[in-house]
Amino acid sequence: MRSISLLLPCLALVSTANTDTTNNTAYTPPDVFLNATASVGEISIGVQNLSAKINVDAQILGLLNFGAGVDLSINRVDLIIQNVSARVLLEARLGNLVTMIDDVLDSIDLNPLLVSLGRTLENVADGVGDALDGAPGGGSTGSGSGASNLTARSVQTVLDEPDNILDSVNDYSGDTHRNRKLENNGDIVDQFLDNDGRVKSQNTIGSYATDFTFTGQENEVVVDGQTFRSREYTYKPFIGLNIVSYIYFDADDTMVKARVFSEGSAGGTSTISN
Repeated sequence: MRSISLLLPCLALVSTANTDTTNNTAYTPPDVFLNATASVGEISIGVQNLSAKINVDAQILGLLNFGAGVDLSINRVDLIIQNVSARVLLEARLGNLVTMIDDVLDSIDLNPLLVSLGRTLENVADGVGDALDGAPGGGSTGSGSGASNLTARSVQTVLDEPDNILDSVNDYSGDTHRNRKLENNGDIVDQFLDNDGRVKSQNTIGSYATDFTFTGQENEVVVDGQTFRSREYTYKPFIGLNIVSYIYFDADDTMVKARVFSEGSAGGTSTISN
């Protein structure tokens, strides 16, 4: 059971004479309620360098980012008020914001993959910014059908050894697990493991060339002074699972590496490895 509370720094009920403070509305009580009336004979006000800020900010990973606020500043005001009656009524209801946060947390409970996916999206955004900042002269390259003009960038770890797990099927009670992996040579392999992550057997069931779909996206990467071309592929073994992978080729268009990048539109996962 999870409960969500929003604590605001100022909750106030202010009233003066002849102010109706009863709340007969059919709606639920607001989170912030201000009801005030005033009768003024004369007020003289001088204000200088006044600033006020009201802000509501809620964030959950990279999945929900909600911000609302008011920022007010006054350099100088001279004001005279005579024979004025005024009433101020303010209601703030934050129920929708609480519902939004609760829905996101429920989604994370049902789909733990969203946590890693949110972090992946943040890393992708950071990487794109670095690539644009480091582009020499703002030049761009691109080729192929539907290819974007993406800037060549220097990536030192793009060819590091990844796990490259496409999907997993696990049976802890039966001590049998299956990891479907993308090998560096482009083969798709099913590995069968025990509960300790030891591989008991494996067999090749396909290849990126026959089972993956090229998206048309290409990009140049530079590793240790050597230029490689990456091509983006998607793999959809069944409805609801869409896996993005990159295949890397050298200057002779020979494949040198395969890397699983991310997966989306899937539920929770558990993976066994040694």
